[in-house]
Amino acid sequence: MFGKLLKYDFRSMLKQFAFIWPAALVLAVVNRFTLSGLDSTSATGETVAAIAMFVFVSIMIAMFVIAVIFTVQRFYKGLLGDEGYLMHTLPVRPWALIASKLVCAVVLTVISIVIAIVSILVIVSPVVDIREIFHVLRWFWEALRGNTNVINAFLVILEFLLLLLVGMAQSYLMLYLAMAIGHLFNKNRAAMSVAAYIGIHVVVSMLLSSINNIFGDMLGDFLSDLFWGKSGYPVWQSLHMSLWFSILFVGIGGAVYFFLTEYILRRRLNLE
Repeated sequence: MFGKLLKYDFRSMLKQFAFIWPAALVLAVVNRFTLSGLDSTSATGETVAAIAMFVFVSIMIAMFVIAVIFTVQRFYKGLLGDEGYLMHTLPVRPWALIASKLVCAVVLTVISIVIAIVSILVIVSPVVDIREIFHVLRWFWEALRGNTNVINAFLVILEFLLLLLVGMAQSYLMLYLAMAIGHLFNKNRAAMSVAAYIGIHVVVSMLLSSINNIFGDMLGDFLSDLFWGKSGYPVWQSLHMSLWFSILFVGIGGAVYFFLTEYILRRRLNLE
């Protein structure tokens, strides 16, 4: 059943972005050939290039704005709005409903970021030699490898990407929790959701500040020594430990948001 939920959410995502993703790539190709017009003496060429770049930047901004709006709407309308009456009658647990929305949101964001990076690389290809970018990446890879094996370097890159994904998921789960809390009220639910989001930020900031006051120096020194290889552990082991500590720390926050949201949907849901 979880697979069917994912299929339903991904289908909605593709319908929403079936135009904007290809449009971003097409405009990137157009800008690749009109970019030279900015340096030409032709007024027409400069105008065309400026318009093409303006449209491209507008599409890029719209892509990410729509991604955020889509993520919020899919959760709010799908689980807390009119569609919620249907979704909550399905033979699935609330955690599966939340997880489906979360997976779709993270995948949507990742695809949008990849589209943006590819589009920018296409545009700058006449100005910047793409091979130089690969040379920089190769230099980074060699520096990362040092005198150790490739597996450790590859694992560090994967761990860093995992940290980014976990951080992204945590951000969305914070939004979900704020919307779930706001929906507990009978009036002004949108405003209460915004207030809940601000309140969560305040509580988390106070909690982190308290942890920092108690363990700040010790924890900061420990992480700094790990990251810079001064902890007595081998360099690669220090990098792995520091990254996994960060993943665990961010993941715990996301798990708290997830289970609080699941509890509200399971025990306190109010669709009236």
